[in-house]
Amino acid sequence: MNTDTQFKQKMQLDMTFDKAMLKVLVPMIVATLIVYALCLQSPECKVLIYAIWYIGFIILFVKERTQVEINSHMIIIHRPLFSPLVINKKDIKEVHIRKNRSHTYRLMQILLLFVLPTYLIYKARNDLLYGISGVSLTEGVYILLYEFWFIFLAAAIIVNLLKKLPYSRLLRVNTDKSNIVFYSKEPEELKQIIETQETA
Repeated sequence: MNTDTQFKQKMQLDMTFDKAMLKVLVPMIVATLIVYALCLQSPECKVLIYAIWYIGFIILFVKERTQVEINSHMIIIHRPLFSPLVINKKDIKEVHIRKNRSHTYRLMQILLLFVLPTYLIYKARNDLLYGISGVSLTEGVYILLYEFWFIFLAAAIIVNLLKKLPYSRLLRVNTDKSNIVFYSKEPEELKQIIETQETA
């Protein structure tokens, strides 16, 4: 039985029913509720809550740095900080190439993705200059975290979107448990590798 790796490459992907996202979001929400219940509305409590959310966003951003490994029997998706996701080729129901609709309107999306953060940064700067005068250090840190958390989240989303926009076609793999979209420069080659199974 040959289980040698046929393909190994870093690439972007989208996945339905991604349990890794829940593993980050659920602890973030639980930790936020616990901290809020313990210290209520104190400035230190607010700073800690925003710190929890920043850490969670960083983990979700790092998670997107995936590496796909394929052999004769399975697809293995490696993600930082998480256990590998293994998909047995026998569980695959359909593999097909489709058009990346985002690629068609990518110029419009890129303009929007740059205009929105620019506006948010300008607004946050004005609010920060107005709100930070005459406050304590802790309150100042809270205001800083409060003003920039949405910009931080938007920036992480934008970076991931920009990585996916150049691909004109996508490879979609459907299983009973989830659907996975691979962003590959050579989707036909990737499709052939996925569809090749060792029967012996």
